[in-house]
Amino acid sequence: MGDYSFDLPLQIGDKVVFEDQMHYTMVKATTFNGVKLPSIVIEKKDGSIEVLREFSYEDFKGRLS
Repeated sequence: MGDYSFDLPLQIGDKVVFEDQMHYTMVKATTFNGVKLPSIVIEKKDGSIEVLREFSYEDFKGRLS
């Protein structure tokens, strides 16, 4: 993802956003021990969020065969 630095040390509660990382997230996705895959969402300019896809146990189970 690269090297990053900040003008001030990060504090608990600070928000850090790495944009355009879906390619990495989905390629490296794992369901090890049934851990859910991250949902695929879009945050719109007005701040609203649209959920495009959520993953379930059935998705995990389907990868086993």
